[in-house]
Amino acid sequence: MKIADIFLQYIVPFLVAAVVNQIVTGLLGKRRLKGRLDLILLRSLLRLVIWGSAVIVAVSFIPGFSKTWETIVASSGIIAVVLGLAAQSTLANVFAGIALSVTQTRPFDIGDRIQVGSNDPGFVRDITLRHVAIQTFQNEMIYVPNSEVSRSTIINFTKMTEYSYPITVSVAYGSDVELAMRVMSRVIATHPSYRGSNPVPILCRDLGDSGITLRGMMTTAKFIDNPPACSDCRVEILKRFAEEGIEIPYPHMDVKIRE
Repeated sequence: MKIADIFLQYIVPFLVAAVVNQIVTGLLGKRRLKGRLDLILLRSLLRLVIWGSAVIVAVSFIPGFSKTWETIVASSGIIAVVLGLAAQSTLANVFAGIALSVTQTRPFDIGDRIQVGSNDPGFVRDITLRHVAIQTFQNEMIYVPNSEVSRSTIINFTKMTEYSYPITVSVAYGSDVELAMRVMSRVIATHPSYRGSNPVPILCRDLGDSGITLRGMMTTAKFIDNPPACSDCRVEILKRFAEEGIEIPYPHMDVKIRE
């Protein structure tokens, strides 16, 4: 066999496959594929067809494998059944991921803060054919299989136009409760990140054993702004209560000693 024949039969198919694969990669780059499981699956299938075709073409030139195409077609049904049984969980994740990706009312996108079932909430960092990668505030990466995502309750904190979280403070019995309410309302309303109604409604949440529990809602435009805004308000409320002489109670216990 001549060197030219070897080159044409066994080298050229892989060179052509490499060029076509580069073209597909250029058309379906990482930025375009971000979170698009349908396009990710399409690129994977195209790569499989490209390189599989190159292998089959090259092998078909071997005299002992002259009927490779006929053999593959004849056995494709058996191969499909075997692979389907062996990869049931994997295929379930793939199809669940595609269903999550292509639907127009998809429950989340990359960058959203979500909670899947009983897992800790976090930000979606990637969506693959197998799993959804979620980064928590503890900088932990949780990889939730797509099949689990599809059958779980999903809470999306980012889809909301506003985000609210309660600021709860207790004041001692005997304190000026109305003054404490006004202080809390002013502190929350004057925070730069606050986006709710003004004045801020302050409610009496509970009459506890040690004090009166007051609660106001800190509303911000984005979730990411809410935790630091609540922290700022709690610190400022503590300072203002001290200035106004409003006592924040702590548990008391009266001990009586019998002789």
